[in-house]
Amino acid sequence: MNSIERKQERYLRRKQKREERVIKNSLKYSNIDSIFVFHKVLKYADKCCNGVRHKKSTFLFQNHMFTIIAKTCNDIKNNTYKVGKTYKFTINERGKIRHIDAPFIKDRLVHKVLSNEVLVRIYNKHLIYDNGASQKNKGFIFALTRVKNALIKYYRKYGLNGYVLLIDYSKFFDNCSHNIIKEYHNKLIRNNYTTKVIEDYLFIDTGIALGIELAQREASILPNILDHFIENKGYFIERYMDDTIILINSLKDAKNILKEYTYLANKLDIKINSNKTKMVSLNEYFMYCKWHFKLLDTGKVIMIPDKKTIYRQRRKLKKMVSKNIVNEINIVKTCFKTYLNIGNSYKYIKWLDNY
Repeated sequence: MNSIERKQERYLRRKQKREERVIKNSLKYSNIDSIFVFHKVLKYADKCCNGVRHKKSTFLFQNHMFTIIAKTCNDIKNNTYKVGKTYKFTINERGKIRHIDAPFIKDRLVHKVLSNEVLVRIYNKHLIYDNGASQKNKGFIFALTRVKNALIKYYRKYGLNGYVLLIDYSKFFDNCSHNIIKEYHNKLIRNNYTTKVIEDYLFIDTGIALGIELAQREASILPNILDHFIENKGYFIERYMDDTIILINSLKDAKNILKEYTYLANKLDIKINSNKTKMVSLNEYFMYCKWHFKLLDTGKVIMIPDKKTIYRQRRKLKKMVSKNIVNEINIVKTCFKTYLNIGNSYKYIKWLDNY
């Protein structure tokens, strides 16, 4: 047996072990009968009420919680469940108009159980470490901190010789392919009835709906092939939902990577936003997740919040002052101060303290 044959044998053994792990996780986490049991669903029923206990619908849900849980478990197990309608509304988030499909509390209970008991347990084993969105002990601050630390490490190795490739997806949730999601279900979950229940609650319209917990989990796994493609090339990548940043040594490599990345994205029916996707030299400021980053000659990383965010918050505070809502003003100031403390925001924090 020569070296090529031995290499092929090792690859086949690794492939077989991966396949065995997928089957093991599927058998362990995708059985509806072991998921929808009373004590598990009860835990998530109480979590569904957090933050909305003042609502009448939540009050009624809590009064009849045990009955609703028992009926939900029975309906899901016997395939007699009915997916309810969603409450549609529009919000303006950081200047962007977003259309939300919010499920009512009975359906939200099913979403939460399926999301945490099935998708999180199966999907998270396949995600890269630097996928920061919708994961326990990670999030927005985790993503920004990882980018900052990666820039410091990059400087120690290469100095300022390099480029930042910023990639953004166009209407990510609206364009999420149902067929690609079904492929992930068949590949990783491997339980026909469980995938049927998930897809019935998930596929409301074209794409996947904002406001549904299941949609957040599916959106985290959808570009996973792209994340592994970059990571296997040896480049640093951080993805926060549809915002991706990659550190690359040269402009030529950056162009080649973007070309290959776009080709793979098209296969997954992910549309790259050409207006927001750009290559920036490390000598210049670049923006990621509404924060401006700058790597200095000394190796220090400067992080400054986007001015539009500051202006928007000022307008919000002025409106609250005019309405004389003192208690809410203090809450908003505390939250915004926590946000500003992520980076170099001394003058903005000082302004906020004196407001």
